[in-house]
Amino acid sequence: MQGLDYIHKTLLISCVNIQRKQPIGFFTMYKYIIIFTIIFNFVLTNSSSGQENFNWNNVDTLFANWDKPGSPGCALGVFESGEIIYSEGYGEANLDHGIPISPETVFYIGSVSKQFAAAAIALLADRGDIDLTDDIRMYIPEMPEYEQPITIQHLVHHTSGIRDLYALLNFAEVHVANVLSVEDKLDLISSQSDLNFTPGDEYLYSNSGYTLIGILVERVSGKSLREFTDENIFQPLGMESTHFHDNRYEIVNNRALSYQQDNEGNFYQTYLTNFEGVGPGGLYTTIGDLFKWDQNLYKNQLTDAPDLNEIMHTRGILNNGDTLQYAFALQYGDHKGLETIGHGGSFMGFRADYLRFPGQKLSIGILCNLGSINPRSISTQIADLYLKELIQDNLQEYEGGYKNTDLDVEYKIELVGSNLSLERTMSPKGKLEYQEEDTFSIGSWTIEFFREQDNAVSGFTVDSGRARNVVFHLVD
Repeated sequence: MQGLDYIHKTLLISCVNIQRKQPIGFFTMYKYIIIFTIIFNFVLTNSSSGQENFNWNNVDTLFANWDKPGSPGCALGVFESGEIIYSEGYGEANLDHGIPISPETVFYIGSVSKQFAAAAIALLADRGDIDLTDDIRMYIPEMPEYEQPITIQHLVHHTSGIRDLYALLNFAEVHVANVLSVEDKLDLISSQSDLNFTPGDEYLYSNSGYTLIGILVERVSGKSLREFTDENIFQPLGMESTHFHDNRYEIVNNRALSYQQDNEGNFYQTYLTNFEGVGPGGLYTTIGDLFKWDQNLYKNQLTDAPDLNEIMHTRGILNNGDTLQYAFALQYGDHKGLETIGHGGSFMGFRADYLRFPGQKLSIGILCNLGSINPRSISTQIADLYLKELIQDNLQEYEGGYKNTDLDVEYKIELVGSNLSLERTMSPKGKLEYQEEDTFSIGSWTIEFFREQDNAVSGFTVDSGRARNVVFHLVD
């Protein structure tokens, strides 16, 4: 977005040009000035972040360990209110040739791929080609007829009870690097006479479910998952560097290789290109294309599927009525009191994270090619820096002194920077690690705050493992 000073000057110059080209009266000019002032004020109040002076060097520092020649690293994109407000590359995409990572580098994104397979299902449902409550045996009759039917939505929400494909491969002593056809995977999944649990009773992450989704999309549409998503998602959205990689021989321009590190600190290549699994993974993309997808999740641009976003954000419901945090491969959560929606990915040295703060219209995408990097940790640190004022406002409610009358001891919790700190004489003490709403950890302790009817924090309980529900009440 152009600077507001620039916009202001442009509006004033426009007024002058109007007067030069066509002399007009005072009151007419006055109307133009009023109109331009309204426009300027609208831009001012709707500017993307109010953080024009944000120091991105602090973000770059988070990648400093890898931002050097001879090291793998990451590509970063920060999106806000319809714009890429920051993008950068750190480290190298190919150590053999010293090719640096850039925002245009193409990465394998692991399980972040799942939301695109889920989007294919959502499109088919929106068009009426399938019903999410359909028994999957309508489309995949090779699956056993279990006591309770498995529906499409069970696959989407990981509530099917089907045993995980990669766990089954491990049991069968088959390496994921082996050349496995779609039929091989279906044979293995359908060979299971039992489930982990009755469909709909529990949530348990299953790559088998998304492997079956890929098969289901092909059988319903008559096109492979790659062809269907190319034609119905990636091409319409202009995601020109994105595809499901279902051909291990295919050349991918500008592709990053992935690496691990041995005990001596030497890097070695880890991704084996004969892997062709699509559905649970298999997607290649860039930061720029991820931005286009991010914008579509705010305002659907696929006009032939008007309810796509509503379906994509629909969370699963268990048989007992509990609502899951998992929607269509979009995981709901919160970070220090701010709602988040996202998903991570990890496979053979590739690491990826896509984290959205919908209330702030802020999204962070991190794509990495080193297995030891934790991109979600970096995403939340970036959010801590960029949303510092909002996060501090949310954390201030936890500050104060807390006393346990049984032990006659008082602890103090203070906000230090953008984190809460537990002040006490003995260990553990210091920074509280945020876990989820009202819950923090420090060392082996879990601290969970509780509230009064007016929603004000009034105390917390501590679980140290061998001592549980030790209650501290707020005293100031």
